[in-house]
Amino acid sequence: MKRNSDLKLIITFTALTFLLTVAVVIAWEKLLLPPFYSWVDSLYPGEAHADLRWKVQQRVEHFVISVAVDMVVVTLLLRVVRRQQREAAASEARYRALFEHSGAGIAFFEAEGGRLAEANDRLCELLGLRQPEMAGRTVSDLLRPRSEEDRARLADIHAAGPGPREGEVVLRTEAGADLPVFLSFDTLPTAGGSVGLLVARDLSARWQLKEEKEEMRRQLYQTSKLAAVGELAAGVAHEINNPLNGIINFAQLLKDEPAPRSDFERQMIDGVIEEGERIARIVRELLAFARHDEYEPGEVSVASLVGVSLSLFGRQLEREGVRVEVDVPVDLPPVRGDGPRLRQVVVNMISNARHALREAEGDRLFRVSARSARSGGRPVVCLEFYDTGVGVPPENLGRLFDPFFTTRRDSGGTGLGLSISFRIVRDHGGRLRVESEPGRYTRFTAELPAAEVDAAPAPATEVGHA
Repeated sequence: MKRNSDLKLIITFTALTFLLTVAVVIAWEKLLLPPFYSWVDSLYPGEAHADLRWKVQQRVEHFVISVAVDMVVVTLLLRVVRRQQREAAASEARYRALFEHSGAGIAFFEAEGGRLAEANDRLCELLGLRQPEMAGRTVSDLLRPRSEEDRARLADIHAAGPGPREGEVVLRTEAGADLPVFLSFDTLPTAGGSVGLLVARDLSARWQLKEEKEEMRRQLYQTSKLAAVGELAAGVAHEINNPLNGIINFAQLLKDEPAPRSDFERQMIDGVIEEGERIARIVRELLAFARHDEYEPGEVSVASLVGVSLSLFGRQLEREGVRVEVDVPVDLPPVRGDGPRLRQVVVNMISNARHALREAEGDRLFRVSARSARSGGRPVVCLEFYDTGVGVPPENLGRLFDPFFTTRRDSGGTGLGLSISFRIVRDHGGRLRVESEPGRYTRFTAELPAAEVDAAPAPATEVGHA
């Protein structure tokens, strides 16, 4: 296409030059030749100057015709060149605007060696670098995969054959954060050889939507499972409750009877009563788990909620050597809900943390914090419970909110505390999430809707997803 355009231009200007030459020759002969020849004849008269007159006339004639044609042709050529320059400048401005303002990160690099030639600001923003820091780097220096799996995937994309190569990779930014991107590599021909093109599109929003969808699916599954287990638990608890009360009462009557008994007999009777009361406590928890009481929502102060709940465990945690930190601003917006039920959630969280810290070594910390935030376009209060206990193995994280699942079966755990807490938070229109690293920490986050929807208390941040 370029060669055809050049050939067309050459033919056009050749024909134009020929036509201009003919026109100038005709104009010269008709208009300028007679007076010019007369002037030369008067300047060099006589036969002695005949040869000189002829030379002067011919040379001036050739010069005038050549200069006239050249001036017109050069003028036209300059106009064509300037028009092409303007078009090239406009085209470069358009592509420069596209390059600089693109939503994707774009970079050009040397096809051989991969040294960076130019990168737009969006790519710098994605990777957490500034323009001066990009200079002299190669593509391998810029794109740091998160894991060996991502490294192998990036190598496959980068080292593929000719034509576009693309794929999804999780990179590690300069600040150490994970960045899911869709990378595209290509090789573009240029006048001096070829140049490499890199395009990086941020997939963080898509991944967040995927995580939210998975969280919603898990919440729905958990809700249906809790409802089914709740119905079963209610029936079993009611069936057990009456005979259990009879067993405890009969044992208590035996204990109160004034008949002489041996130490062994008294221990057996006390054991029956103690284990019966333990079963009774489990039955009460089952009934509480299965019960769907209606409640009148009101405004509940988060600071008061945490303060009252911690007062039940403060002395015990202090005696056990646990360092307690509380960061709950008093000016947080209240949450809308039932105070006793929400207090049950806080008490369950503190109790779980206390048991996890008993088995931990080193510095034992329990921290309760709260902050105002926004989630899904609505104001919420995030209540966080953090402990440096033994943590939760990854294989157990997905089962923590399952009814009757517990890792403390030997120490009296029933596996209902977290299930009840999950249901209470859900019934209040909130979410309960957990993250943990075995041997290091566990963090529960209860996200509860704020009571004052139209209020604007403290600056709120958008809530992420664990």
